[in-house]
Amino acid sequence: MGEKAIEAAALLDDLTVILLGRDEPGYAGRAAHYYRARFGRYATVEASMQGATAHAWQAQLLATLDQVDTPFTVLTLDCDFLLVDAAVAAVQALRVAPQYLMAQGYTLGYRPGNSDVGYYKIGSALPGSASANSGRERIQLHGEHGLHAWRAVVRVEALKAVVRDAPLDLPFEGWSVAVSYGLLAQGAVKVLAQTGVIAEHSAQRGSQVMHEEQLNRAISLLRQWDAEHGQLCADAKGFDALSAFVRKTHDSHDAPLLFRSHWAKVSVEPERTFEPRQFVEMPYYNAALFGQLRALEFLVHGWPAGRVHSSALEGVWVRQQALMAVHPNDTVDSLKERYWQAFALGLFNRQVCQRLVDTLNGKDDLVLAEELRFWLEQLNDLQGSDIQPLLEATPSGKVIAAIAAATPDSAARQRVLAHLAKKRSPQIAFLVVDLDNSDSALQATFDSLLASGLRDFKIVVLKVGELPAITTAKDTLHFIKVTPGNLIAHLNQVSRQLSSDWLMLLQAGDMLTTGGLLRLQVELGGAEACQAICANEVQRDSEGRLLSVVRPGCNLDLLRNRPDLMSRHWLVRRETLLELGGYSETCAQALEFDLLLRLSEQHGIAGMAHLDEYLVVGQQAPETMGADALSTLKRHLTTLGYRGQVNVAEDGAFQIDFRHPATPQVSVLLPAGEDLAQLQACLASIVQRTRYTHYEVLVVSDTANAESVAARIASIQGLGGRIRLLSCEQGLTGAEMINQAALQARGEYLLLMSARSQVVSPAWIEALLNQALRPEVGVVGVQMYGRDDMITHAGYELLASQQVRGSWLGVSRHAAESVPGLAAVRSCQAVSGECLMVRKELFEHCAGLEAIAGADVDLCLKAAEAGLLVVWTPMAQMLNAGIAMLEEAQVQALVVRWPAAFTTRSHVDRCHGVDVSRLPAAGKPVELEWLAEVN
Repeated sequence: MGEKAIEAAALLDDLTVILLGRDEPGYAGRAAHYYRARFGRYATVEASMQGATAHAWQAQLLATLDQVDTPFTVLTLDCDFLLVDAAVAAVQALRVAPQYLMAQGYTLGYRPGNSDVGYYKIGSALPGSASANSGRERIQLHGEHGLHAWRAVVRVEALKAVVRDAPLDLPFEGWSVAVSYGLLAQGAVKVLAQTGVIAEHSAQRGSQVMHEEQLNRAISLLRQWDAEHGQLCADAKGFDALSAFVRKTHDSHDAPLLFRSHWAKVSVEPERTFEPRQFVEMPYYNAALFGQLRALEFLVHGWPAGRVHSSALEGVWVRQQALMAVHPNDTVDSLKERYWQAFALGLFNRQVCQRLVDTLNGKDDLVLAEELRFWLEQLNDLQGSDIQPLLEATPSGKVIAAIAAATPDSAARQRVLAHLAKKRSPQIAFLVVDLDNSDSALQATFDSLLASGLRDFKIVVLKVGELPAITTAKDTLHFIKVTPGNLIAHLNQVSRQLSSDWLMLLQAGDMLTTGGLLRLQVELGGAEACQAICANEVQRDSEGRLLSVVRPGCNLDLLRNRPDLMSRHWLVRRETLLELGGYSETCAQALEFDLLLRLSEQHGIAGMAHLDEYLVVGQQAPETMGADALSTLKRHLTTLGYRGQVNVAEDGAFQIDFRHPATPQVSVLLPAGEDLAQLQACLASIVQRTRYTHYEVLVVSDTANAESVAARIASIQGLGGRIRLLSCEQGLTGAEMINQAALQARGEYLLLMSARSQVVSPAWIEALLNQALRPEVGVVGVQMYGRDDMITHAGYELLASQQVRGSWLGVSRHAAESVPGLAAVRSCQAVSGECLMVRKELFEHCAGLEAIAGADVDLCLKAAEAGLLVVWTPMAQMLNAGIAMLEEAQVQALVVRWPAAFTTRSHVDRCHGVDVSRLPAAGKPVELEWLAEVN
């Protein structure tokens, strides 16, 4: 060891690194690997800094600081990397200059991808002339340049004092700003002209409104803290400095990209590509830094950690896993070819590298084999390089596990095939379109069909380019040469020629699941009344990630609003297709959507069925689908007699304004309840935020509270003559109060509401009437969410396990991209009486609300029994902290009353939208209930 290394080690002996946990997979182990090798002393605060406020970790952090026996310490997140040379320089600066409380370098942000890292500019360099002699000047200077003082190497006692006193009611991003503020207020800082930390940089999460609320709360609490600790920023200019400091040093804003580093080959260094704009005044660009980045990048790629990196790699892992699957007809050469393809997708998958090395036995492979063995040795040194558990934790991994859990084992599969052989089952013809002339994609489709063991089906391939074989319509596999221009004509012609009972349209590369296909074939024997059948499906995005699409039955509203999710891969009875005139020549990009809309126009939805299994894994709907889908939807609305307008949302969903000519009076029925302040807030929200003018409000109170309720109502401005106070005898339930109010309501439509709900969207009544005025609709519910923007109501599901479950509880209302259908109107089994609209005539037909728990669910089931739909719309929004769920005894009473209604089998997890009902619980496999029908 040289003198410089000995000196550096001695300096690091004076420093303790404290790792702050982010509670994301892989970070803790990777951080321990990194800091154990480079820093002599480090400690870990186990409490998660993710989501919680400082109440959750302050005590543990202080306890950890009390154990520190070095003069200096530094805080860092376990996803970040302190650079050794910068830490040494900071300790040395503090040793020789006792006037400094802390020393820090600059921060460089990083965001990992697939063999790729983007580096981002965090803050800016201080000018050489910069100086700050007071706490306020230091705060102003750090704020102007976006520097994070909490990342500094600091004297231990000073950090203890600030941590002990910092505001606790803040999440980590705000708390770290407060710690920075406290440190700068306490003493001077030495800023070193070098990079001190490589910090993970993530794009802003959540809405801009939430972000502003977080900033404003941090400013408010820090201003209060400042008032109690020296009043550095008490005046108007000081407040401006404090506000700017929070906004510029809060870790939730985007930063400019500086350069990218991409690793394309194992035999060369990563290639760095710099952005056109360079910040040469920043001390980021030097040879010493880039020399350290190479080792960091290998660690980051070889030990992927955190949700951001897993999401970037998820699609690659899925494709690599598929390429590593061994098929019965594989040879050494075919395996080697696929392993090379898998390795080219991502160089840091240890399992792929091992498989590839094992196949490189030829004389021509010696050099490559040696390079890969050395690469593999480096990967094997990293404990976190096992990809399989990381894939299993992703949404795609959940989908793969769900499909595997729904797949019968070999014994059950043989039993199903024997059952089907006893009598003729309806035959399916798969119409496979291959306009890309991809033999490998076709083979994937063929392999998935054959894997089921079924043989009584037809495959018709409509293919551009040269055909691999000459076939006829009588053959099990029939090839037809087509062009994009004559594809639909050939589809219609072959549909007329086939003798198969059912048809399914596929694209080359679509794959059928074994479990879904076997169950479909078993149940087709009893599907005489069905004209079209859909199933759940999985869609691949452009990166290869798997998106679960659990279809909630034959949902016409969701079909209209999300044809990209709902309209493809339906099984259609061939006779029905011919009766409807075949596929439309004018709707080439939305063939199935157009066909299903025409089917609903001719026959309604009674003959449209749903199979609650994953059946097809295919690509996401192409963007070109949108124009044709929009065109045929407008045609459909015109056919039904609507002069509607269709808008396209950001997530691609269609939003239909039916443009009803009527503007009926609406009566809001509102039990006063016990909390009069809550009632006042509810009424104020109605008055202040309702755009619709033709409504009245009936507040129902018992006689004992009528006077105090009247006083509260009188204090609300703007009610005018809209409100009526109705008093009733004491002891009535909320449902009974609603029924009494309904008798006196003047409106054609009743809006049942709870004082716990507050209006958010000004067009809420219009959004409800947009659905309620449709003749086929009986009840309409709203989207409800709490102040944290998490869904508290999005409709009810009635489970076959005799439970009532709320859909999407706890999901962010802004998560439309990751939760398909969240922002779309859809029919459902029931909605909450905390806010629902019902036609007065229907309410009276149903004899109002029953005086039972779950009266709202009961009302919805009565409407369904009358042949009407229950619809939920996210266009009408309410603030409601949460709705109490029914107790088991109350649910059982509903089950006794409505036994046939509790049918939903699937259990969709709220995070990934995957049907997890068949995943093993406590190590015990779940029985496939449909196999009981197989004898």
